[in-house]
Amino acid sequence: MNKRTISPETATPGESGSPRRGWLLLLGILASAVFYLLLPGVAHGLFGAEPSFLSTAIPGIKAVTYETLKADRESEATAKASIQFLLLIVALFGVYFGMLRLTRGRQSSRVNTLVFVAGAVFLLILAVAPVMLSSDVYFYALYGRILSVHGASPYLDAINYPPTDPFGRLLEGKYLPSWYGPLWTLICAGVTRVTGENVGVTILTFRLLAVGAALVTAGLIWLALRRLDPERATQGLVLFLWNPLMVLETGLSAHNDVIMLSFVLFAISLHLRGWKAMAVVALTLSTLVKFLTGMLIPLYIWLVLRESQSWGARARFLARSGLAAGAIAVMAIFGAGANKESPASQAATATDFYGNNYHELIFKGLRQLLGEDEESLHHDIYFQGWWLVTKTGADLAELPTEASPRRPLAPGSRVFVIARQKTTHARVYDPASRQRGWVDSTRFDSVARPKDMPADPELDRWEAPLMEWATVKLANRWIRGVTWAGFALFGLLAAWRTTNFQQFLVWSGASLLASYYFIITEIWPWYPIWAVALGALAPGRLPALFAGILSACVLTLHVTIGYEASTADWIYQSRSVPAFVLPFLVFLLLFAHRRFKSHGNARTH
Repeated sequence: MNKRTISPETATPGESGSPRRGWLLLLGILASAVFYLLLPGVAHGLFGAEPSFLSTAIPGIKAVTYETLKADRESEATAKASIQFLLLIVALFGVYFGMLRLTRGRQSSRVNTLVFVAGAVFLLILAVAPVMLSSDVYFYALYGRILSVHGASPYLDAINYPPTDPFGRLLEGKYLPSWYGPLWTLICAGVTRVTGENVGVTILTFRLLAVGAALVTAGLIWLALRRLDPERATQGLVLFLWNPLMVLETGLSAHNDVIMLSFVLFAISLHLRGWKAMAVVALTLSTLVKFLTGMLIPLYIWLVLRESQSWGARARFLARSGLAAGAIAVMAIFGAGANKESPASQAATATDFYGNNYHELIFKGLRQLLGEDEESLHHDIYFQGWWLVTKTGADLAELPTEASPRRPLAPGSRVFVIARQKTTHARVYDPASRQRGWVDSTRFDSVARPKDMPADPELDRWEAPLMEWATVKLANRWIRGVTWAGFALFGLLAAWRTTNFQQFLVWSGASLLASYYFIITEIWPWYPIWAVALGALAPGRLPALFAGILSACVLTLHVTIGYEASTADWIYQSRSVPAFVLPFLVFLLLFAHRRFKSHGNARTH
């Protein structure tokens, strides 16, 4: 009798090599759990740390306040915490990529159960952490309370809610109209209606809601792969559920992205059962949580129309899906008091939607080429200068140094501040001499704009809000035009290559990845979770590889955001390089290596 040879890569539980794999899996679970237990204590020292107030909801949880966090950030502990955070992320992703290799091939139900339970434990460890790395959940709660308690729409530019509102106090009046879809607003209203004014209970509820959605999404990924690619079902489950980015941003910070994704996976489940019109409805529900998955709807409709056998079938599909999705959208929009003026509707064109992505570097570079002052390139886009008047006289210096050439300013001289201050020296424009320079701001008082100021085109430019400058508007138009044209071309490529449902899954993930690099010019660390979820449905394809690399690198934003007002602001200015440029270059290298290896194997055979 011939014995079948089993390699370590093809062995499954019950076959040779499985005991070793089982021990490695348990070791990976234990190591990851330890790293996640350490993570909240390290995150406590980062600039973006926010208290979760869980001590008011769960006895025994460490009480963390803004005062304790501020004390840490004012010490040298922040740099140490940043290094420790990055080391933990490297360790977690090391285990993660190792588990992806370990779970290739068909696995037993015991292994699948262990993977799922371990993922749930990782999420729950962070769900009871005393800190978060985002204040988004405060906004979720405030938007919900505006609708459910105060009876107003969270999509309006200004809302009058009582100063005693607990989440209004937490945000210190930093209200922004809602970015989110109306379905999410209704969900938030339901949560806050139940949890009341207890901040800790409310945050814990949002965390558990996100954890539950992540587990549902993971389960739907596994079920879909059991039908589409059984050999990779466990690997796809690990790819999503064990991804450290997903675990951190869901369990710790309770982002609603996994709730949006749960509807996408529900749509895929409906499609596999033949309910294609209902799949469109599920994708619409996803879009009504966050608008960004709306890009998947045209691609899916195109697939169904392409696969339909007759024009009658196409017409029935369009009618059923359009009527059902439209009715649900109208009800959600009406119920949440949504309107078309939300910030998300302006993000594709406005000059103030650049942040954390490499587009920001291009935006500044174009503005400099158009003649803008280099100092203004480092300003927040909302920057607007102000007037100063000398108290007893001062000097206008060419540079903020003692040895710099100076010109005296008489007492009562008015100058206009044209740059964000980092020290006591301010960069100003002197209307009298029409020169720019530096002054010691301690020798000045703030003052209203002089009424008798003569016409001065350069002063007019400085006084205008930065986002209204001609250089800013022109650079913005160039970037928007090129990137949207590029994304449209990519969409045509995706439509051309989407010839079956498997290709739809691949090109859906690729489209989400393309959106990060083309059109989403303001991006946050949790956004790549979308591509991770779609990549998990085709774990052996290139979008999954790219999503995994990106999810590892994008977490560097948590240690680079926060340096914008420091003397080391170059860390902040270049934050998109490790977060988005580096993963793209790494992916290109791995892609080239894979192609070279495949060509080499082809020549060998």
